[in-house]
Amino acid sequence: MVAATGTRRLSVAELQLVLEHVAQAGFDPTALKRTGGRLAGLVWRGQILRGNDRLSPAEAHYLRHVVRRHEWPPGTTLQEYLDSIRNVVLDPTSGVLTNRYQGAWQLTIVRRSGGLEGPAGLAWIMVDYRVAMGHWMTAFQPDNGLGVLRRPERTDLRWLRHPT
Repeated sequence: MVAATGTRRLSVAELQLVLEHVAQAGFDPTALKRTGGRLAGLVWRGQILRGNDRLSPAEAHYLRHVVRRHEWPPGTTLQEYLDSIRNVVLDPTSGVLTNRYQGAWQLTIVRRSGGLEGPAGLAWIMVDYRVAMGHWMTAFQPDNGLGVLRRPERTDLRWLRHPT
């Protein structure tokens, strides 16, 4: 939390260690998310999803952002989606900031989408890692780019590294 509060600036090596940890954390493998209306009707693993079905967060985010919203290139697999998130976290051109989302501390990583932009993709990719949970909370291409960082539920922003 010293980096989040600005008490002490992380060295390049310390930031790299943090990012390596975040890259490996992934989505919570033990959690289940209700698919809800956003994913109902999609076919996944040979079955048509209903609103009350439950999926792992990795599957739910993949289906929402890659399959339904077409943010990533066509044909991107679940594993490729997860690998792309890890690559964004570890990319030295990515921006890194601490912030609170609805009061919970997060580390957020942002990078230009580049080759990861699909047919309905957008300019930036954003990954949120929830500190208390120890896992990614989301990874997507925000509609309003880095403007998403100005939403009122996101406070106490402190850049550790600006995107280049």
